[in-house]
Amino acid sequence: MTGLIEIVVVLLFVARVTRLIVADEITRRLREAIVRRLPEGSPLAYLLFCRWCLSVWIATPAAAGWWHLSEVSRWSGLWWVDVPTVALALSYATGLLVRAEPGE
Repeated sequence: MTGLIEIVVVLLFVARVTRLIVADEITRRLREAIVRRLPEGSPLAYLLFCRWCLSVWIATPAAAGWWHLSEVSRWSGLWWVDVPTVALALSYATGLLVRAEPGE
């Protein structure tokens, strides 16, 4: 049960940080300032507005942190298998959570 709670907390962390960067009003001015300084069509500008895209980049260090700090058994025991697998799962679940938000 501890493992499930940990992964749910990591998932909610990834979803919240992704939303904070991409969609929250509190970060709107910073996003806009960054985009103004970037060249037209910049991949970084796209990333700042795409939750599906950005969530991969948020989920990867979150999954690595979970893998290194948690004492829950890993299915493979190999970080290079488990971390990308968990990161992609977290990113996908974050995308699904976005669909559940009103107005999305």
